Amino acid sequence: MYVNYYDRIEKLPDENPTIGILLCTQKNDKLVRMTLPEDNKTILASEYRLYLPTTEQLVKEVDTVKKLAKQKRN
Repeated sequence: MYVNYYDRIEKLPDENPTIGILLCTQKNDKLVRMTLPEDNKTILASEYRLYLPTTEQLVKEVDTVKKLAKQKRN
């Protein structure tokens, strides 16, 4: 849902469509369908992992992306 917001409000015209990641504890096709835009025809990848990244790894990745976004705006 945040992906749709970002594409409609924040994304610049020259940027590629936004991608998102759904982290689920089990497969849930209905959740995926409701999260994607209605006109979506493909899901490029679906992957199931036994172990998720650590909180520290996720925080580091988010911080990296935020820094890159800030640099791009300046």
